[in-house]
Amino acid sequence: MRQIILADHHPIIVAGVRSYIERSPGFNITATVATTDQLVARLTDTQCDILIMDFSMPISRICDGLTLLSYVKRHYPALWVIVFTMNAMPAVLYQIIKGGVNGLLHVSDEMAELGHAIQGEGQNAHYIGTSIRNMLRAGPLVKMPTPRETEVLRLYVEGLTLHEIAKRLNKSVKTVGLQKTSAMKKMGLQNDIELGRYARGIDAPLGEHFVAVPEPKMLTLSVLAHATGSS
Repeated sequence: MRQIILADHHPIIVAGVRSYIERSPGFNITATVATTDQLVARLTDTQCDILIMDFSMPISRICDGLTLLSYVKRHYPALWVIVFTMNAMPAVLYQIIKGGVNGLLHVSDEMAELGHAIQGEGQNAHYIGTSIRNMLRAGPLVKMPTPRETEVLRLYVEGLTLHEIAKRLNKSVKTVGLQKTSAMKKMGLQNDIELGRYARGIDAPLGEHFVAVPEPKMLTLSVLAHATGSS
């Protein structure tokens, strides 16, 4: 029985994933957490073979998704890590993949794709969802931004001001502004309008070590609500 920790602060996602896992022979959710602090604690005291985690967990002492992913891979290198995300920015998705995830799924991917991702743990077969693959085919990438530059862009696109980002990341506004400018230059983006179009997903190469299996059952929020009896 493979033990799973599910880290997500969206109750409907947790309920839907739990329902799916409970119908999957050989897998068991041993703990669910809603914050990064809870996740760090459970990884310390709970048996876990597979971690399914939301990329944008509520922030506590670990300030962003890439830092959390780095922490997990550094302290638990044998752990099979599958990441959910609502993000559609190719640069962010590339950084998640570079962070060493074993599976990457978008919340609009199909439910059976989660099954393919967890089944890959026993075969050491990495998995990337169909929606993510489509997003990674969009957008100019002249050069890859650094993880911190990517995180600044992600937060900016999500609506935070440079002052708010600086406060969250404990950096100066000048530093954050320079990181934003540097990231956009590397991606060939001239202004915030182009950045907005890029963030919505506008053909880049895809890592060959990830696989995709077509056609499974929708993992959308509406279907999760239906599957769990929510309205």
